[in-house]
Amino acid sequence: MCEEQNYIHPITAFDDVPRDEQEPASHLVGEFDYLNRSGRPEAAAVRALVDQWLTDYPAAHRPEMVRRLRSRGDTLHRSSLFELMLHALLVRQGFRVIEIEPELPNGRAPDFLVEMPNGTRFFLEATLATGMDQASAGADRRMREALQAIDEVESPDFFLQLRTTGMPTQPIALRQLRRSLQRFVESLDYDRAVESLDRGLDEAPVWQHIEHNTHFIIHPFPKNVRREGGRAVGVRMLPGGIIHPEAAIRSAVENKAGRYGEIDLPLIIAVNALEEYANVEHAIDALFGTTSVVVREGCEPQAVRNPDGAWRGPVGAVNTRSSAVLFVARLSAWSVAQRSLSLVINPWARNPIGDIPLGVEVRKVIDERLHTQAGQKLREIFNIPDGWPE
Repeated sequence: MCEEQNYIHPITAFDDVPRDEQEPASHLVGEFDYLNRSGRPEAAAVRALVDQWLTDYPAAHRPEMVRRLRSRGDTLHRSSLFELMLHALLVRQGFRVIEIEPELPNGRAPDFLVEMPNGTRFFLEATLATGMDQASAGADRRMREALQAIDEVESPDFFLQLRTTGMPTQPIALRQLRRSLQRFVESLDYDRAVESLDRGLDEAPVWQHIEHNTHFIIHPFPKNVRREGGRAVGVRMLPGGIIHPEAAIRSAVENKAGRYGEIDLPLIIAVNALEEYANVEHAIDALFGTTSVVVREGCEPQAVRNPDGAWRGPVGAVNTRSSAVLFVARLSAWSVAQRSLSLVINPWARNPIGDIPLGVEVRKVIDERLHTQAGQKLREIFNIPDGWPE
């Protein structure tokens, strides 16, 4: 008689399915869906790290975390992944997560109630700084739909260099867009284009399309190997402009700082800034105020901070319920090994946090000057090999 064996199902957020897809992500496939289906070795490495973090997550809350991680909406997926990483970081560094989503007297619940190795407790709340309001998110979705339609054009002989200006105020007529571009591509003469490039000339025709405040411009370039598969868009030129990542970071901190009412423990707000060029210096500007230069007659120019920070406003210290900000830029499941966290301490906090042995970079005001204490990268903290996940 055979002995009955208990099979322990692995803890995973991903499906057990064949994975043959080797292409990069499309413009419309959500981040989780792509990671779940990709057959690339790098994707397997990323899935393994996420599942490792999930294994350490409290079993009672794991199903809800998995549900959120699997969201087809990138915002919910990203915020869940950020929270999961933070939990893994705390556990890795010897902290104890006492409670997940502890309810406070005003009925709201931060993400974690945490205890440091020395017994000090604090609340940790994670948020994303996207720089998008609802209208911007809708325009971004419409643009991605248009980009996907362009990318689906069959272009075996030419790469398409795409440049866009503006953002669509209404949905683009995708079928007409794709049909117009397909006719343009089919009209191109490959041999003539190659000859033109060899002679140093740029005689290739240009395709343009204007619709709902958006201008699409495409320059075709002949491929080295004809009849080669793959995506149509080879290069996308982003429009220029002035960016202010600190504005989104400041807004994210302000929204969380007063959310929980009167609390008797320090509150750390963890911010994942998703804007393309955001960095820790933008976080400093967001918290302490943007910089400007004052020029007085007969004096050297002097750099000053404007009173427009989340922690320092026109009347002095504000949002003092936030004790610190734990900042990272553009963290995703794929980019963990390339990212570092910075802990910025609020010198005016009602509940000072003191020293936090997270092992990350610390920015702290000492004698009215901001000092930096070096820390480890996430790759070092999580013991991720060099080059991961390539």
